[in-house]
Amino acid sequence: MTGFESFGDVLQICGGAILAAVCLTVLRGLDKSSISSAVSVCIGTVFAMTALYAAKPILQAVRSYGNLYFDNPHMELLLRAMAIGILVQLTADTVRDAGEGLLADRVETVGRAVLLCVGIPLYQEMLSLAGTLLGM
Repeated sequence: MTGFESFGDVLQICGGAILAAVCLTVLRGLDKSSISSAVSVCIGTVFAMTALYAAKPILQAVRSYGNLYFDNPHMELLLRAMAIGILVQLTADTVRDAGEGLLADRVETVGRAVLLCVGIPLYQEMLSLAGTLLGM
């Protein structure tokens, strides 16, 4: 198995986050050229990539069952929606860490709109099924 398998791995990540927070606090106190924002974005990106690495076992399981589930259009929509949601959230969090809260909110809004668009085939199928059940 890959990814993070033990409690010690999680402790290392949490310890790294606390250490990064302390370093950023000190850097912000000393910083006159606002390099701390760039460092914060870099650290946030590293943690986002760590989250993707931690999800590797899940992605491998999905791939191994892919032949069973990807023939099902509903499962494909679900997996696509999950991937979009995770990617949008990681992006918004990184942008928010850079101090651009308004831009992060807009990224999340666009992500919601994309999720609604991804679900259109499912909505159409549900309406068709409802019409069939109601004799329309």
